[in-house]
Amino acid sequence: MAAPLAFWFDFSSPYGYLAAQRIEALAARHGRGVDWHPMLLGVAFKVAGTAPLTEIPLKGDYSRRDFVRSARFHGIDDFRLPSRFPIATQGPARILLWAKSRDPASTSRVAKALLRAYWVDDRDISAPDTAAAVAGETGLDAAAARAVIDDPAWKEALKHEVETGLAHGVFGSPFVFADGEPFWGLDRFDQLDWFLARAAATEGRVRAVSHVRLIVADLAGATAFYRQVLEAEPVVNVPGTYAEFDTPGARLALVSEATMGAVVGRPAPRAGDAVVVCLRVDDVDAAAARLAAQGVAFVRKPHDQPAWLQRVAHLRDPAGTLVELWQRLPAA
Repeated sequence: MAAPLAFWFDFSSPYGYLAAQRIEALAARHGRGVDWHPMLLGVAFKVAGTAPLTEIPLKGDYSRRDFVRSARFHGIDDFRLPSRFPIATQGPARILLWAKSRDPASTSRVAKALLRAYWVDDRDISAPDTAAAVAGETGLDAAAARAVIDDPAWKEALKHEVETGLAHGVFGSPFVFADGEPFWGLDRFDQLDWFLARAAATEGRVRAVSHVRLIVADLAGATAFYRQVLEAEPVVNVPGTYAEFDTPGARLALVSEATMGAVVGRPAPRAGDAVVVCLRVDDVDAAAARLAAQGVAFVRKPHDQPAWLQRVAHLRDPAGTLVELWQRLPAA
């Protein structure tokens, strides 16, 4: 199995909280796990000669607005700015290291519970008793967790963890390493996703349901309709052939009957065809071989579509819906 993503975060980082809600799903799409690492941004700020965003002139008001907007953008509606912010996070960080040492599988559960307590429930996890109580709610021994916070051994363990983070170049939260490549910030998760897709072995795995494509008789009319409904211009518009709209939730594509018929290998698509479910895969040929070995029949086997800059293959689901496997062709 590929190496896990090293996920560094500070419990007092709003972007760290938001990233923690997304990192496992992102990693799982690429067959990766997540290795959780608590960080103390206060130490990193001293080394870097900076300060929390909210304390920097001109950036403070903007950053508070961006915290809330970013949560909404990522569909994390329970996010709330705590009444005390920022806070010291040595206590929860020591608890997390202790929990991780006892049961690595518990790390995600404990980290998310502590983050939620602060960023959703407005519980001050800098208070040792509060942090220990939250740990207890995850199934840990609350009394033992409380003792860990004051234990010199776990103080030293956290110091070593932070020094390790600094030695690797961690200066913010979230900070992710994928195969040694660093990514700072939630706004780099799209790049992280791209990097992992490129780094993955080509096993014919589906990487995403990328978009839904409607096969239409009147492409111009359909394009005009969705332009009006979505209040958006198509990001791709080839009159008579193809149009594509990009929305925050998904991509919607429109294709003419003649174009889609040519792609699947006959003059027109089968009567009743109206939708193509498009699946982005890492290797069309490998995916097709894997499915064919399982008895799946193909409408058309893998072939290049140079005008689309894609290699594609087509099959049908049990209901008869057309399914397209696709990957980008290398740049010429």
